[in-house]
Amino acid sequence: MNEKGRRVLLSRMAIISIFLTIFCLVSIPDHSTGEVNNSLLTTFGEGKITVRLYADYFCGPCSYLEPRLEGIVERLVKKNLINITFIDVPFSKHSSLYVRNFLYALNEKKTLEYAFKTRTILFNAAREKITEPSNLEAYLSKNGIKIKPFDPKHVYETFERYLNKEDNINATPSCVIFRGDKKETYKGASDIIKALESLE
Repeated sequence: MNEKGRRVLLSRMAIISIFLTIFCLVSIPDHSTGEVNNSLLTTFGEGKITVRLYADYFCGPCSYLEPRLEGIVERLVKKNLINITFIDVPFSKHSSLYVRNFLYALNEKKTLEYAFKTRTILFNAAREKITEPSNLEAYLSKNGIKIKPFDPKHVYETFERYLNKEDNINATPSCVIFRGDKKETYKGASDIIKALESLE
């Protein structure tokens, strides 16, 4: 390759390098500001308002809240008002089994409708005190939920950062809402419902 050719090649490589740098900078979200992270399996919606919903499948108030959330959340996502991340926390003895299976279900089919269907069935399974892995998988299958196992380590790491470092959640149900630079935390079913309804 002659000198002119090398200069052209180096020039093109420099342009590509700059482009990739800019692309990476704008594509990596700043989680501390509540910016949408659509690479996370449990995040839905493209709205500017970020919502993080914390729940435990063995939490009575969470079980009460869940069916009352569905319509509100679906409307907010459809109107492109929010992006919401479901963060299931293992506060109870058997919760980690349920968290894992929710992730496996979304790995099979990631839609908001399927997420709510899976969550409803998992809350029902918790009420029935299903705690054996094989029994829970059978229960999910019987109710039309397919799962696709994977290594969820990166999801758990993100959950842990949100839970302990950014939002300092110590009870469920809890909801954190980011509107611009404003961050608000709500606890308890009634306050969470009111907070989400106010976003409409």
